[in-house]
Amino acid sequence: MAEAEKEFRHQGLWSFLPWIWQSEQKRKGSGRGKRQAGGSQRWTVFAEPATMVDPGRLEAILASYDAKEPWYLGHGLTDEQMSIVHHYQQEPAYPLGHSAFALSEALLRKLVKDLEEKPIGGGQQIEPIWELANRLSKLAVHITDRKDAFCLRKAAGCATWARDLDSYRPSMGLSPKDVVIAVKTVGKFHQPRIPLLKEFWADDSPSDVLYLSNQGDDGGLGAKIVDLSQEFGDMVDPSKESTKHGSGHCSKMLAILRYLKKHQPQRRWYVVTDDDTLLNVPRLLRVLDSHDDKKAVYLGERYGWSHTEDHEGTNYITTGAGMALTAKALQQVVACSSCTCRSPDSPDDMSLGSWFRSLGVQVTHEEGFHQSEPHNYHKDLLAVSDEPISFHRYNALGSARSGHGWHCQSVQCSCEAIKTRCLLQEGPAQRGVLWMKSCVLTDLHEEPS
Repeated sequence: MAEAEKEFRHQGLWSFLPWIWQSEQKRKGSGRGKRQAGGSQRWTVFAEPATMVDPGRLEAILASYDAKEPWYLGHGLTDEQMSIVHHYQQEPAYPLGHSAFALSEALLRKLVKDLEEKPIGGGQQIEPIWELANRLSKLAVHITDRKDAFCLRKAAGCATWARDLDSYRPSMGLSPKDVVIAVKTVGKFHQPRIPLLKEFWADDSPSDVLYLSNQGDDGGLGAKIVDLSQEFGDMVDPSKESTKHGSGHCSKMLAILRYLKKHQPQRRWYVVTDDDTLLNVPRLLRVLDSHDDKKAVYLGERYGWSHTEDHEGTNYITTGAGMALTAKALQQVVACSSCTCRSPDSPDDMSLGSWFRSLGVQVTHEEGFHQSEPHNYHKDLLAVSDEPISFHRYNALGSARSGHGWHCQSVQCSCEAIKTRCLLQEGPAQRGVLWMKSCVLTDLHEEPS
């Protein structure tokens, strides 16, 4: 797809619908899109880098269906509970991307015709594989579940299956001291949130952890809290750079980046995360070590905004899941005279996406970063995805009031699927990492910092 993005000059093809539109227009323009006598048995199979394929078996599976009919084949997933990343909808079922999925010729034509009549219209791209399934469901086309062919793991009869790519990651010789982790926080959340971060991951972090806030008093927490207001004034004033709905933080983010550039020189990577985000720091370091930090790299979980069929919008990193910048990327964005906030409370992550786009720095997506809590992701997806680096939005205030306020629901927990024990059965040093793999939090609706 990277080659297609260059060919079509469209950085939003990862969201599927623009890629389908562009590729079908190309076929029409080349004459290959003309209907053939007797119809066409063409299929389009979408795979990921982690997908392994048995070509003969895949051909046999596809040959058993008539591509002149609208077929949608894959490893079907249905959410067991409502998921914020799927707009709190448990339907439709959608494919496991790591195992690939296939669309018939007839379905592609049907979809393109629908896009002609009802264009995408912009908006946000969060999880394109579900968004494609949702679009197809409105055409009365639902996935045909072939878990026996599009497999989770290799087994007899599988046409595709997922593999672990971690052993293929290179090493750039990164050491923990080359990385600084900046936690974006605010005075009112020092007491309820920072103690939990310290317990779950920060105190065990081999890399330095700084808490960047509008106030410097740590209230005896033993944390390195930096009062940004001393240097940046109104840029970090909560009444100006945020709203009660949690949007905004643009001027605060800009202050954080400027602070890191000035006061934390000679680092190779700079990580910025929220004070309600849990990090698996060893995994974070392993992933960063696999990227060339001599380049300008802007890394995390990729979202999109306003991508349409023939017009690219903006890709950006969701900062709640954590964002990582190489020193070169940080230097470029801080030095950029046009990289300014439209208003202090503009969305920080979307602003960053626009700035890096103007600088020619593309988003680097890493699936181990998660903008939401574990239960918002299907257990089969977590089982074959990269080891988690982060999950976002735990209720720190509830945790402070009720002991820890979170619990591991052993029945609903994905512990067995991920081959790990539930959180409360482990010692404190492992809690944060195992929570990422297995457990569910109580209250999800807390205002971020």
